Amino acid sequence: MSTSPDRAGAAANALLARVEAERTEIEEVLIELAGALAESDPGRLVQRLVEATRRTAGATFGLFLPDGHGQVSYVRSPDHPGFASAPDVGEAPLLAAAVESGEALAVDDLLRWARTSDAQQPYGALEDGSLVRSWLVLPVRDDTGGSHGSIVLGHPAPHRFDHRRERLARGLAQHLAGALDRAREQHERGRVARVLQETLLPPLLPAVPGLDLSARYRATGVGNLVGGDFYDVFEADDGVWAVVLGDVSGFGPEAAAITGQARYTVRAVARDEPTPSGVLRRLNEAIGGRSDDRFCTAVYLRMQPSPAGVELVLSRGGHPPPLVLRDGGSVEALDDAAGMPLGMFADAEVSDVWCSLAAGDAIVLYTDGVVEARDATGEQFGQERLESLLKSCAGRTADGIARRIELAAMDFQGETASDDVAIVVARASPSSEPVSRSELVQSAGA
Repeated sequence: MSTSPDRAGAAANALLARVEAERTEIEEVLIELAGALAESDPGRLVQRLVEATRRTAGATFGLFLPDGHGQVSYVRSPDHPGFASAPDVGEAPLLAAAVESGEALAVDDLLRWARTSDAQQPYGALEDGSLVRSWLVLPVRDDTGGSHGSIVLGHPAPHRFDHRRERLARGLAQHLAGALDRAREQHERGRVARVLQETLLPPLLPAVPGLDLSARYRATGVGNLVGGDFYDVFEADDGVWAVVLGDVSGFGPEAAAITGQARYTVRAVARDEPTPSGVLRRLNEAIGGRSDDRFCTAVYLRMQPSPAGVELVLSRGGHPPPLVLRDGGSVEALDDAAGMPLGMFADAEVSDVWCSLAAGDAIVLYTDGVVEARDATGEQFGQERLESLLKSCAGRTADGIARRIELAAMDFQGETASDDVAIVVARASPSSEPVSRSELVQSAGA
């Protein structure tokens, strides 16, 4: 037979075990809270913070009822049996009044207020038949008092939410308001960035007789900011096609402004300038003299396809060297005359380089986001790795080549991606009559 001291010791042990369990639960919630507050997706943010609030209060389930006509979020305990009939908050007088007024409400025992089955019905019932007897309604307000909605917590046991748990849950509800404001702002900023970036890139590449064209762009700028990579393909003169690929330093609206200016400047001057170096000099003038010290690297090509292949002339302004993939599998770097980054000095030192593509040959343009991609150890993807990859791409279409480069660069850096990746590939189709270099330049100056 147990003695009074034995019973007292057992009770003390049980109390200590409960306190330890609650402490562990709160520690786990705090760890989860740190990740939840960093969420940029509003939907996931709400789900994670309502779950943290539910666990802190010890509730069986939680609902977030946003103001207006937003989507209701629902979380529940892993051992929650589900609802036989879900609560209809709008038809439950106690809950509806609190949600509508934006006031906090604690209901210790629903049966004190709803004594009949009809009165209890809108408050719902669990699958095992239990009524939801304890309720907490927590307003979600920002620092200015603006309302985002309410968190509604429930439990089948009466007197479930003591003062300490209620106070902690209220604090988390307040965190949700500020975090939701930040997440919505960041989400909208990301959406605007994506729309802006799309306006800076051609939606579709033109169909060019004698050329197989492909482009790839992967935005990986930090914080959803607009990146500075851009490309364009357009007809510079009758039968002469221009390709430009560039990279403006930095991210955000300032970089986007130069990106747009660069792309449209190149288009505007291309017909008047017979040489790629002349186009880049004009671009240097257009973006120079800024007070923010931003600059741009670019490579610009003029190409004239024929049945025999493609004759091209290009110029670089501080940009990584284009690579020529021959149909037989060899790779050549057009690394003569790198030129200077544009926008830094009044006079741009740039020059022209000639190249011919036979049938099946391809020229590959890329931004430094490819070769400077780093893995988790800090090692760069590098020029040598890119050239080795290209050798295995002989015979592939332009799109096949561009896609292999994109996937290789992204797989190499994994989750550590911090710069945009842009790639343009032009591959010569089978042909028969060559075009002279003088014709290529003279066609622009005619």
